[in-house]
Amino acid sequence: MSVVGEATGVVGLLGKGWDWLEDRLDPTRLSAKRLIAAFEAHGVARQQIIRLLPPQVLQSKPEVSMADFSSPKKLKHKLSPPLLDWAAEYLNLKRAWLDGVDEPPHHVVDRYKRPAEYRSWLEERQLKAPHASRWISVWKAKGQSVGPNGDGPLCLVYQETSDGLDNMEFSRYWLLSDEWSLHHSPCVVNMVAAVSVARSLHILVTGHDLPSDKLTQVTTGKMLIPDAARYRRGRWHPEDLTDPAPGQDSEWRRAIWKDAQDWLTRGDHA
Repeated sequence: MSVVGEATGVVGLLGKGWDWLEDRLDPTRLSAKRLIAAFEAHGVARQQIIRLLPPQVLQSKPEVSMADFSSPKKLKHKLSPPLLDWAAEYLNLKRAWLDGVDEPPHHVVDRYKRPAEYRSWLEERQLKAPHASRWISVWKAKGQSVGPNGDGPLCLVYQETSDGLDNMEFSRYWLLSDEWSLHHSPCVVNMVAAVSVARSLHILVTGHDLPSDKLTQVTTGKMLIPDAARYRRGRWHPEDLTDPAPGQDSEWRRAIWKDAQDWLTRGDHA
């Protein structure tokens, strides 16, 4: 490595270190930083955030302007409970995370070993957002198979998409899993049961691969879902675990599907 390259690397590390220290010493700046980053992850540029603010937030004190959203340093002086309440609701993120608290950003609707309960929750979402497009995406680590030798994180993401600014799509996300793993068969059973419930409600289900490190960051609450979604690669079909193509069945698949059906039936009779 050249002297210039080494120097650039050192400067970059020092910059990251200073940024981390500022966040630790100034939690208000961290809150402002997270708010801006969250909107940008959801496809809303920082200069556009002001256009989304409802009157009650615009009129609250301290008042905010377009320029205030240009940097965390400026925005931290204009943060208010109404602004943070609205941002958490609009983006469907935990308010505590926007406050700068060290916890995962996304709401988790985990029905581990109670997959039948996904039905009532999904039906409620259909009633609350009848005009939204919706689907469930199952994420696994790139290169891992869904089978007896599978390993790595397994993540279920529920997404609702509706109209945003300037006829652009805007999506909100929920996690339907909580640090599940492919090598733990009950997690796979729970996923298959959730897929079955979604399909019975005519909700599209897709499968994607992500780099293992990015997927781990999502499942541990260190990365926003829309940021991680940019790393999706490939496509697989979770519905094959409930209804395999001719000649594609296996003893392992039949056992997983039987357990999933048992869990769903037990839940229906609970």
